[in-house]
Amino acid sequence: MELSLKVLALYPGLNPKFDEVAYALPPLLKHGVSVRVITSRISALKSTEEGSDFDNFMGVQIFRLFRDLKQMSHAPELLHDEVMKLLEEFNPDLLLVNSFHCLPLMRMLQKRRRIPAVLRVESADPLIILQRRYYLGWPALGRLVGRMKWWRIAGEVDALMTNDPADLPDLGRFSVRQKQAYYSAHCAQRPDGLQLAAARDKSEMIYIGSLIRHKNCQAWLKTVPLIFDHTPVERFTIIGRGAYQHVVDDLKKRYGDRINHIAGVSRQEALERMSGAYFSYTESTSGWGFLCDSWSTNTPLLCPQSTFSIVPGWTGMMPRSPDQLIANIRRLYADPDYYQGMQEGGRIRYVSEHTAEIVSQQYMQIFREVGMVNPTPLNK
Repeated sequence: MELSLKVLALYPGLNPKFDEVAYALPPLLKHGVSVRVITSRISALKSTEEGSDFDNFMGVQIFRLFRDLKQMSHAPELLHDEVMKLLEEFNPDLLLVNSFHCLPLMRMLQKRRRIPAVLRVESADPLIILQRRYYLGWPALGRLVGRMKWWRIAGEVDALMTNDPADLPDLGRFSVRQKQAYYSAHCAQRPDGLQLAAARDKSEMIYIGSLIRHKNCQAWLKTVPLIFDHTPVERFTIIGRGAYQHVVDDLKKRYGDRINHIAGVSRQEALERMSGAYFSYTESTSGWGFLCDSWSTNTPLLCPQSTFSIVPGWTGMMPRSPDQLIANIRRLYADPDYYQGMQEGGRIRYVSEHTAEIVSQQYMQIFREVGMVNPTPLNK
């Protein structure tokens, strides 16, 4: 049964050229859901390239009203009239709020009209939803303050959605103030027309993503020397930027051209580069897009600290010591069957959980349930 629903989606930045999550929206249209997006012209850490003021992405209308994330999250009232004009013209039934950064804009919209809202976050982990300065680097304090923040925000929305499978066992605990917490997979749909590399460079490992605290980039200072000294890897390609640029700079000082750093590329180019590397590597506990992109490009994944429901030896390599790290990488080079098994495990994970069609169906189910959260009271 099709829905007749209008969804106004708020994103801190959304440009299909860089943001894979955009692909979850177009499949909704064939199920009777109309979607419009309000966002900024720059996709945060994904790229410094400005998007156009308006974009029609496979039927999804994207309005980039705000200059950047700072303006959108700290001063949405500067574009009050433009936002309200879109609100009145579209008359949405539901707000899809894709980040805590979008809450100020949601509040401004809600002052004009009470609209049911679903907040989507990458993870409900208290230490991820909080900036480190708010808990002074003390994890125990961070978990307490993070849960307080979650409780407060639950009072402002009608439902919460996480993309982190590690949150699944705790959805009941995250469902606070009579607000249901849901899970939907991360969308990592490969762009149409993507040409995977014809051959892989056996000398290269690759990382694509932001250089921020959650990505644990500082671990590279210990692991990259081990990998360079004890495995066939000759080059580490890093695509991304962020506050931990100094880690990349330190590695370049030591290894020169063996560290290939690129500040940013389009998602299509990133996937093409990934498909030509021998394997991908991250020390992050988060970073869902990078993991999914590895799987979608049939690239074996080395992810020692991931919490993204990795099956060791099938969807990712999760060594627990420096010796195991070296052994896993050497096995990739020495055993073709092991390499192909890693590719197959990743491919199955991608097609079964992370395509646009699968994720959009999960969105649809959540939208259906949210419509039942506050049903019309029965006549007495």
